[in-house]
Amino acid sequence: MENISLYRKYRPHNFDNLVGQDHIKTTLINAIKGGNVSHAYLFTGPRGTGKTSTARLVAKALTCTNLLDGFEPCGECDFCSDISEGRLIDLIEIDAASNRGIDEVRDLKEKINFAPTRAKVKIYIVDEVHMMTKEAFNALLKTLEEPPHHAYFILATTEVHKIPETIISRCQRFDFKRISIRALMTRLSFIAQKEEIEAEDGALEMISKYVDGGLRDAIGLLEQLTVEKKLSASYVQDILGVSDSSMLTAFFNAIMARDTKESLNVINELHSQGSDLKQFSHEFMDFVRTKMLQSIINEENEIAGRYLKIIEIFQEAHQKLESSIPQLPLEIAAIQTTGTFKDVNEGQGEVSNGIEKEEAIKKENVKKDRAEDAKSAEDLSSLPLTIDSLMGNWPRVVERIKTAPLRMSLMSGKPLKVEGINVVVEFDTIFHKDKVMEHSNRTELEETITRLFNSPVKISAAMKAIELKPVVEEQSDDIEKVLEIFGGGEVVG
Repeated sequence: MENISLYRKYRPHNFDNLVGQDHIKTTLINAIKGGNVSHAYLFTGPRGTGKTSTARLVAKALTCTNLLDGFEPCGECDFCSDISEGRLIDLIEIDAASNRGIDEVRDLKEKINFAPTRAKVKIYIVDEVHMMTKEAFNALLKTLEEPPHHAYFILATTEVHKIPETIISRCQRFDFKRISIRALMTRLSFIAQKEEIEAEDGALEMISKYVDGGLRDAIGLLEQLTVEKKLSASYVQDILGVSDSSMLTAFFNAIMARDTKESLNVINELHSQGSDLKQFSHEFMDFVRTKMLQSIINEENEIAGRYLKIIEIFQEAHQKLESSIPQLPLEIAAIQTTGTFKDVNEGQGEVSNGIEKEEAIKKENVKKDRAEDAKSAEDLSSLPLTIDSLMGNWPRVVERIKTAPLRMSLMSGKPLKVEGINVVVEFDTIFHKDKVMEHSNRTELEETITRLFNSPVKISAAMKAIELKPVVEEQSDDIEKVLEIFGGGEVVG
């Protein structure tokens, strides 16, 4: 007997089994019921979310001889069975990744006008359609403009931005979403019961979180990690390198308490256990992100700002985790977010003592500016727009920004120069620079400055040039802790 993979075995055979795409299911069912099925569909979304499965369901609905309730394929007629087993000659599936050229599309164009062999329609499913060449797209476009009445096209892609607008405009587009963790767990639990697998809920949850919304990958891992009809959380954790939630909590608490030693201990313990540090980094950022979004909803801007800085630092560390010393980027990020190390910035006479003091200074500056605003009735619109006037009134600009993430990013920047209508703002980090230069954010900042100074502006951004100078006369307690942990001694300049 043929050994069929679980994903193929439990591929949805009707719309009722389609997981996590209710918005698409409802629209397609209504089209089938009303006899208004489009001749060209474009299915786009992440891998493993049901695009090809849905395409085959549409093919079944178009060919089934015994539709249930007017839309649901019966699953038993010859056409339904042949589609399930990949035998229907009138269903042509094309992998554009390997058949991407003009010759293949020309061959399709030559044959498309021939009548169907067995069914009443011909269905073409083109997977990974974004891989087609420009010439192939041009040839396909002519076919989509005037398709034969018996021909239906379903294009599937994970990268819709690579498809020409002329193709997209001739298709009905459906965007497939990542499947929720709850929906994935429900489906995995159903399959486990059918297969008589003793699966722990914790194991199913880890798999569901790990696959990033892809059902195909989730079912594949369920099959791969099941040992003698058993699936334990501890085994899944060991194989996938997924972090125990208690380790996430311990690390988060250490970071928030600015406990450098404890945060490094957690990292070293994870490394000793063989955990996937890149996966842990991803989970930690998602953990902090959830808390940041909740704090923004609760209008707790101070703590939201702290969370944002933590995410920013760990995002940079995450990108460096291919280091020859695997735990080093996370250790540096932990030290940066917990320490109060001293550094001297070029062009500044003051020493900055970590995130907490920096935020306190910014708050104090805003308070002073507000007090000055109350005392002074000066109209900014009467001031010429210069670097001095903009620098002196920067807090006023920031506080008038309505978008909270933009406001947070601007708090880390300052005007660098003003030349005519051109204003350059400098930032410490690429994250904040890129955030401000997003089209909607840049427009809001330009409009705010224009209203305040009654002068049109165009915003650009630059990175601050920072020169780190060693402070040799004094070491903070945190540096001594790090030297103790790493077994370091005197630093030779």
